[in-house]
Order: sequence, then structure tokens, then C-alpha cells
Amino acid sequence: MPDLSFFKNLKLPTSFWPWKKGAESVLGIDFGSSSIKLVELRKRQERASLMNYGELAIGPYGGAEVGRVTRIVEAKAAEAVKDLLRETSAKSREAIVGVPVRSSFVTTIEMPLMSEKEMGEAIKFEARKYIPVPLSEVLIDWWIIPETFKAGEEANEEDSLSKKRKVMSVLLVAIHNEVIEKYRSFMSEAGIKISAFEIEIFSAARVLVGNDLAPILLIDVGASSVKMTVVDYGIVRAVFVYERGAQSMTDAVSGALGIDFARAEEMKRAIGLSPNPEHQELKSVLEPHVDNFLGEAGRLLTDYRRKSGRSVSRVILYGGGGAMRGLAEKTAQRLGLETSLGQPFNRLEYPLLVQPAVREAGPVFANSIGLGIRGLK
Repeated sequence: MPDLSFFKNLKLPTSFWPWKKGAESVLGIDFGSSSIKLVELRKRQERASLMNYGELAIGPYGGAEVGRVTRIVEAKAAEAVKDLLRETSAKSREAIVGVPVRSSFVTTIEMPLMSEKEMGEAIKFEARKYIPVPLSEVLIDWWIIPETFKAGEEANEEDSLSKKRKVMSVLLVAIHNEVIEKYRSFMSEAGIKISAFEIEIFSAARVLVGNDLAPILLIDVGASSVKMTVVDYGIVRAVFVYERGAQSMTDAVSGALGIDFARAEEMKRAIGLSPNPEHQELKSVLEPHVDNFLGEAGRLLTDYRRKSGRSVSRVILYGGGGAMRGLAEKTAQRLGLETSLGQPFNRLEYPLLVQPAVREAGPVFANSIGLGIRGLK
């Protein structure tokens, strides 16, 4: 069995929960490129309540270091999920599971006005123009964006935009069938019943944006990539993936300073972009990597403003690399926008005594909490 010293979890005091033992709960499971994140939630008086949460590095299951981007075989994936369930003491075996953006396709397309009945066949025909693989290889879903949500436009009760315009905007998403089957296989082996799948950016938007209708940029600094999502009127409108993530920064620090990966990871997180004179060598290694993905973020913002006529109002950072010291300040300076660290646990009810722990862990669990909340609705 792998060493579980790299496991991070929280077991909440059972005395906090007033309901009878065995009340219905659900899991939100986010299987990332370097770790698995799990939350167990229950509904209490119409609000989601936290039962357990945990994170488990998958590197050791593939013979790699903790924090490394690792691909593991299905048997090892099932073993890791079982270990995480055991260590968190999670009781539920029903889960909403996240699908990585890299295994999916998301875009907004324009379609002629038509009835919902006509949309079924029309969307399949139109999707062939956008999805770069045969439609038989993917699971497709779509959502008609309401006129009142269209960026840069306002609905008019007297003369609706649907009459003035001859087209409607449709959010098109697709997930590879083989990805779905892979998840079903190893989750089933781990004893998990999957209620639904959801692409990770939609889960994060659910808990990080809330009821804010202004355009917001979400930046997920993950181990293998940096995902950038513009959410406007609460709807995902634009997505860009920068294919170098937090691990590339750690590797750069390790090579430049001649230290091992674990020490480099620790320094990156704790010191990061610190302005202190004694930290300038580390900052000089990390800053070019940060500048690269923030440059892409700036281009995404410019492109969205040009197409929609609306400007992003603020930025929310999340993911394991999002909490790197100095990153929020650097982002605010580079993009000229208010920048904060995502705190998805604010959407949940939990004991005050664990508040410091969940605030620190918050950015890592945005996807899994969003998945869990979906499962309670």
C-alpha cells in the first residue's frame, strides 16, 4: 500500500451534525493530473454542509514524486480512490465526477432560430464543423443561451432580441466516450456509483462566481496546465488552456537552484514571487513562467471585450498553484484588475473551528465542491 503521509484530509466532529445517522450525502470527486480531491456534502435546511474532504497525491501510485503530473493505470486509480474514501471516512458512494478540460471540448456557436424539437438534429449537423473528431467518439450536450444573458445586449420586453436577431447562441460541449468509460470502470471498481459527469470549469464557476452577473475571469493554475475561463451573467462564455502549469515552474526552480523537486515545490508555494531581496533569485526563475500565462490571459480578455462589448471586472485564482505567494498581486498588476483567491468553502456550512484549515485548502477544492453542490440539487 502506498505511503499515505502525503494525504491531506479533514474529519469534522460528528457532534456538529444534528440529523440522524445515515442521512443522504453525496461525493464530489475531482481527479486531477497530480492529485484526487474529494468532498462529501449533505443538505441541511436548503444549504450544503461539509462532512469530509481530502486530497490524495497520485504520484506515488505511478512511481513518481508527490506533486508530479502522473498518469496511472485504471487499477491504480481505483486503489487511490479506495484509499481516499477510507482515509476521509466518507460514507456516501454516490458521486458527481469532474472531467478535465483537456478531455473535453467547449465552445459557443451561432445557430438559426428554431424550435427545441428541431435543435436535436441541427446541433449534430453543426457540431461537425467544430468538433475535431467523429461525433460517434464523443458525448455531446448543448444549452441555448437565453437572450437576456447574451453579453453586450439587453432584452426588451416590447421587441425581444430573438425577433430582431435571426440567430441564437448555443453553448456546445463534448466529452470523449473513452474518457467516460475509463472513469466509469475504475470508479466502479472502487465502489463508486457515478450519478453524473461535469466538465471541471462549470463546477468551479458554480461556487466561485455565484450570483455575480458581471464578466469574471477564472484562472485555474493546475499542475499540468493553466485553465482560463470567462464567465459572464453566470455563464461560461470563453475558455483558453495554457499547456504549461505549476509543475513546469517547480521543475524550473529545481534545475536553476540545484535542489530536489520536493524542496523546489515547497519554496515555490511558500516564497513564490516574494519581493524580498533575499528571494530575488527564486522570483527571477518563476516570473517568466507567470508572465507567459498572464500574457495569454490578457489576450483572452482583449478578445472577449472585442467580441462581446463587455469588459471583465475582476479575476479569481484557484487550483493548487493559484495560492502561490505573490501571484494575486502580480496578476492584479499585470491585468489591471482586482484579483482574489477563490474560497469555495464559503458556499458551505462547516464548524468555525476548522475555518483556518478550509481557507488554506479552498483554492484546491473549487472543482470538487462545485461537483458536490450539483449533486445536492
